[in-house]
Amino acid sequence: MGWYRRHFTIPAADAEKRILLDVDGAMAYAAVWLNGRFVGGWPYGYASFRIDLTPFVKPGAENVIAIRLDNPPDSSRWYPGGGIYRNIWLVKTAAVHVAHWEPLSPHRSCPRTLAMVNVDFVIENDSPGKIQASVSTRIYELGPNGQRGDSPVATSETSVVEIDPANSRTAARSNLLMVGKPRLWDLQHPNRYVAVTTIDVGGRIVDRYETPFGIRTIRFDPDKDSSSTGEHVRINGVWRSPRPWSAGRRRQSACVGAADPVAAGDGCNAIRTSHNQPAPELLRSVATGWGCS
Repeated sequence: MGWYRRHFTIPAADAEKRILLDVDGAMAYAAVWLNGRFVGGWPYGYASFRIDLTPFVKPGAENVIAIRLDNPPDSSRWYPGGGIYRNIWLVKTAAVHVAHWEPLSPHRSCPRTLAMVNVDFVIENDSPGKIQASVSTRIYELGPNGQRGDSPVATSETSVVEIDPANSRTAARSNLLMVGKPRLWDLQHPNRYVAVTTIDVGGRIVDRYETPFGIRTIRFDPDKDSSSTGEHVRINGVWRSPRPWSAGRRRQSACVGAADPVAAGDGCNAIRTSHNQPAPELLRSVATGWGCS
């Protein structure tokens, strides 16, 4: 059994914000308190979870969060480790915002001449009243160091959605953004783009959501390993079962332990994850360089 505590201050200016706790991985039977009030938990140690702290936060004052973890004896057929083994994030959003873990839909059409990127986001309204939100997306090129280009290469039409309180709506479900002559992603040139989605309520931007991605085509041939943007690529794949990325059994990485660095996955271009959701670090590294975009 273990306890973790953290003191932090929420600025008074954030009194109208939603304050959320994202726990990427904690083993096991997590129970969370804020300022002495029980706010929630998650029993399963291999999965990420989110808890809403908003009703219990004291804006403009010190707050104390406590997390209790308990890994009872004989609870597993293998050694699962214990404690917080992935990152924990304090997230602030407006009452109207892009839903948690909202993805960008895959591109379509021939990527060498024209890539059509389908943007599909769910917008949540956690305010007490009905709202009308304007949603738009712009796509920019990303430089080698992640810097965003000055001008967008594609801009969506603005979608206007009305959302009831404590409800959600999908915005721009069929909105296709055309990227002409795209810079393709491959192993030697991991070109990337970023889709920047903004939500406007009453003439004020309340949320901005950035999704990095690459454009490419993969074709598998029975007589070859794989093809990425027309280039023959041999797959250097592993089942990294001793990985927190695998998010499955025996997730710890040999000598490094349960909480291991992203760099431990360098050297392969295909990873077979295990039975549970992989860590966000794996998904971010996939989108930023060495894996499949």
